[in-house]
Amino acid sequence: MKKRIVSENLNKALLQLNLTEKEIATYVGLLENGALSVREISRSTGINRVSIYDAIEELKQKGLAAETRKGKRKLFVAENPENLMTLITEKRERIEKEKNNLENMILPALRAININEERKPQIKFFEGASGINKIFDEYILKSSEAINCGSYETATKVVSTKEEEKYLREVKEKKIFYRMILEDTPLNRKFGEMAKGIAHTKFLPAGTKISADIVIAGKMTALISYVKKTATLIEDETVSQALKMYLDFMWERL
Repeated sequence: MKKRIVSENLNKALLQLNLTEKEIATYVGLLENGALSVREISRSTGINRVSIYDAIEELKQKGLAAETRKGKRKLFVAENPENLMTLITEKRERIEKEKNNLENMILPALRAININEERKPQIKFFEGASGINKIFDEYILKSSEAINCGSYETATKVVSTKEEEKYLREVKEKKIFYRMILEDTPLNRKFGEMAKGIAHTKFLPAGTKISADIVIAGKMTALISYVKKTATLIEDETVSQALKMYLDFMWERL
């Protein structure tokens, strides 16, 4: 009885057709030797009989093996290798089915999850003057309304006076309803005068100091530390509404 060792390339190719190692060894053994009993297949392949029975059942279902008899002996033979084309057709159909499943069920479900994720607070961090300017240019100035509680005393240590003046001009050009709650200092009074006709300004009680600026515009809340030159942007409507309520409360009482 001949015993053929399946080449590595052929083995890999057959594995791609969803054949197992034992099914491959069994099928090639039957092709090489003709009709064999389970015992003979086991001896030729070195695979135990229980596994051979399982392999033959799978091969029969795939159209690659058939049962025959010689007297009282039950034998098995290999079917035509052309039947492997059926496996390729089945594989294509399976891939097409998986593709349809992906497009029509899996992706829509995952996209729905992603939408829910977007509803969670989005938090972004910025550093330096460029990062702080980016918050105002790309977020605050795109809103129709904003309220700012802060101080030019610290802001102008990071952002130049010219940049602040340019910012106020853009607020005017974009017709943003802008309110400022500032520390009561000569510099802040100066900016308050400069902002007349552009922004509405109120001042905190004398001596009240602010450690960081808070700017709320739409669903955006910006927390800016000019001392540390860092800023945190929170994009969440519930957060901005809650903080705006506190600033509105302050505004009404100043």
